[in-house]
Amino acid sequence: MESDKLSNRPWQTTAMGNIQRVVAVDVSQNDFESNTPFFIRSGAGSLVYCPWGNNDTEPITKTVEAQVYFVDPEMCRKIFATSTATDIYIGYGV
Repeated sequence: MESDKLSNRPWQTTAMGNIQRVVAVDVSQNDFESNTPFFIRSGAGSLVYCPWGNNDTEPITKTVEAQVYFVDPEMCRKIFATSTATDIYIGYGV
């Protein structure tokens, strides 16, 4: 049976869920920080952010193209106001 194939493959990944809530954020004036892990999608530019386990002294800077979907699996906790990306959205869930 087709449904029995995954039960014999514990190494195979399975879907965990999906983004359940999307919120637009404006970091033009202030940093954005959340107590709940989130994912980021945005327009083109650079994002300066902290992944969930990083301190404020360990930011990541990433240059991104415009994103229609949440394609980066990195859970984040903070986006810095020094980001130049436009149309920043955060997604909660999974």
